[in-house]
Amino acid sequence: MGGRRALGLADSGVLLALAGWIALLYWPFWSGDPRAQAAFRPGDFTEHHYPFAAYAHRRLQEGQLPLWDPYTLGGHPFAADIQAQAFYPIRWAVALLSQGHPLSARAYAAETIAHLILTAWGAYGFFRRVARDRAAAAFGAFAWGLCGYLTGYPLQDPPIVASLAWLPWLLWGLAGLLEGTARPGRWRILTTLAWAMTFLGGHTQTALYVYLIALSSAGAQLWARQVGRARGARELARVILLGTGLTAAPLLATLELIPWTERTEWTFLQRAGGFELWELAGVLWPHLTLWSPLYVGIPTLLLALIGLAAGISEGRPLPVLWGGLAGLGGLWALGGEAALYPALVRLLPVLELFRNQERAALIPAWCLIALAVEGWPRQPPESLRRALRWIIGGTGLLLLGALLLIQAQDISQWPRLHRLLAQAGWPWAMAAGALLLLRGWPRTRWALVALLALDVGSVAWRTAEAGHRVWQDPEAVVAPPITPDMLPASGSPYRVDTRGLATGNWTARIGVEDLHGSITLALRPFLRFRQEVPGERVWALMGVGCYLQRTDEPPLPFPSRPVRSLTLGEKAVELRCLEVPFSRFHLMYEAVVFDDETALRALRDAAFDPLRTVILDRPWPLPGMSAPSRPPRLTVQAWTPEALQLEVWTEKPAFLVIGDVWYPGWRAWVDGQPAPVLRAYTTLRAVPVPAGAHVVILRYEPLSVRLGLALSGMAFTLLGLSAFRGRP
Repeated sequence: MGGRRALGLADSGVLLALAGWIALLYWPFWSGDPRAQAAFRPGDFTEHHYPFAAYAHRRLQEGQLPLWDPYTLGGHPFAADIQAQAFYPIRWAVALLSQGHPLSARAYAAETIAHLILTAWGAYGFFRRVARDRAAAAFGAFAWGLCGYLTGYPLQDPPIVASLAWLPWLLWGLAGLLEGTARPGRWRILTTLAWAMTFLGGHTQTALYVYLIALSSAGAQLWARQVGRARGARELARVILLGTGLTAAPLLATLELIPWTERTEWTFLQRAGGFELWELAGVLWPHLTLWSPLYVGIPTLLLALIGLAAGISEGRPLPVLWGGLAGLGGLWALGGEAALYPALVRLLPVLELFRNQERAALIPAWCLIALAVEGWPRQPPESLRRALRWIIGGTGLLLLGALLLIQAQDISQWPRLHRLLAQAGWPWAMAAGALLLLRGWPRTRWALVALLALDVGSVAWRTAEAGHRVWQDPEAVVAPPITPDMLPASGSPYRVDTRGLATGNWTARIGVEDLHGSITLALRPFLRFRQEVPGERVWALMGVGCYLQRTDEPPLPFPSRPVRSLTLGEKAVELRCLEVPFSRFHLMYEAVVFDDETALRALRDAAFDPLRTVILDRPWPLPGMSAPSRPPRLTVQAWTPEALQLEVWTEKPAFLVIGDVWYPGWRAWVDGQPAPVLRAYTTLRAVPVPAGAHVVILRYEPLSVRLGLALSGMAFTLLGLSAFRGRP
């Protein structure tokens, strides 16, 4: 009992050290002390992800699942955009624990950094199980939790961190499940939940890489077993089915969204971007570029080399697997620069939906760390140590020569040359230190862990300083340029057109409707409508009431009044509001049916009046349509993001055109009777309404989400039942 307690205390000490080191490095991001307070610099974190997280947070606190976002790009299927994390349990937990408080920028930064601690703890658990050595597990956990990939660009894109955080937990669960323990229930639950959380984290491309690593590792484990392969394969299949079932709601919603997005029209060059060949040197040289995605620490590389050599000589499948995957991931990260990516696209056409192939660098990053842990308990062969001494010694002489060369240069070049020398000198110092510690193995193994923590920690700190951190109040950095109190009150809702002058999704955070935004899976029909249709027609159909204008622009040809002067970056702009805001609701008594290309041409034609004739995407006969003698009446009775209720009176049958984005899942009722929601002008909504007084209700009730929730419920029930099962 005493030995087990000591074991637990020692492991707890390592976990606390991991959390403490990461928290110390990123303390300024959530510090409440104004003297030591930092914020993420403006970019994807502040402009794209934080506003969506704050919107989901607010809706969840209100007890509502955020299915639709009416504030961005004229309306968007929020739950179908997987990066919005509407179904991510961590988002739900934060909303519950915040006790009614809005999600602050500091809290969101703390949540993001907490995922680094979470994944480091998972890595410790996995490596502790496979290596049976506490120091090896600590080495792997520090290397993974603070590797250059995790602490680089992904911190600006929290869904990447959220999806990636569950990789070691998934591998840990698979390691326990496939060992054939007598009571596999807990391992089945851990593995299934980690599989689901990887997707729910919000970054599908990263989830694909995680699943590739996990399935390859599981395959190697099954291959190495002499008995029980069939049982292990059944367990693996059960995990995939149940884990995917838990993600059914966002998965089906995303599959429904993809055909409507602009991604389906990307060219090869838009998708195939990746590292240039010279950037692969970043595995040895941190901050070769702004980020260090391939850098896992020089001690890690040395041990990975030892682990690969030992695995090949001993014929063990797992080290060979990690080495092969590292090479595959490195080639994949080159994108179109190498032949691998085009071949993979032909094999897996789903890859055409992803860009930035350099993100595949996470594969070699993880595999090198896993190889290092595999090489942990072994002394390097004498031939390898001799080669390392020659390489490190020769590199040291080259650096010394470079230092002497600097002295002969023009003094104006010294700062740049010193920076390059310092960048090259750091990995050399780490390599020399690691080689010295390897000479005293195994007495120096914990000193090697400390050296590695210093190595990756220092690189992470410098990355934060150069690429993430600005020494400002986080709330000031994310402050919206426009707030609802700036806008005039109106009986009918209207939109603001920021005209691209105030970028980001900040409107979703504060509840202002905009025609612009920054959405990964933006709807292609709306983007074309906004870009190709004359602006005054877009405003007239979508109910714009205020807009932003640069002070050096000529005035727009609409009667308007200035409301407030603003400074956005270095641009001086003015918020102006129309004297008579455009209505977003229209009753049309003429209709034509055009395909999208013909419809856009008609909308560009000055002879066509879009406020008189509605363009539909399919025929819908409405008998008795003709010009009325009396004007119609329309009153908005209720409005929420997923529902709209209107009271309408019209003398003649008409099409009620609503200046909101059309999307599958919107349903309508007229006096309680189902009515179609037609696609109008390629991207707006139209509902046929008979003559007389009626109550029209529209609600967003996507079948994909309802079916997905039912499937997720079934999967959760089956998972709960399987937890009580013993060996199958």
